[in-house]
Amino acid sequence: MGDGAVYLPYALEIKYPNANREWSWQYIFPSKSLPIDPRTGLRRRDHLNESSLQKVVRAAARLAGIEDKPVSCHTFRHSFA
Repeated sequence: MGDGAVYLPYALEIKYPNANREWSWQYIFPSKSLPIDPRTGLRRRDHLNESSLQKVVRAAARLAGIEDKPVSCHTFRHSFA
């Protein structure tokens, strides 16, 4: 139970009891594991660790042959903003 649910901040879980399963609250890069929420004891979806995503972005930049410029997750913000 709770495998597709995410942690909601503050009292949102009480105010909107089904919001933790709605698409708008889901993580874009979810973690493979389902940690236990310390507040409720339920297994909840969590986000991917930042360092894991950063390693993948750096590896992709190397594969693309981009080695003369620094590439990070923040680079995408400037590319699309």
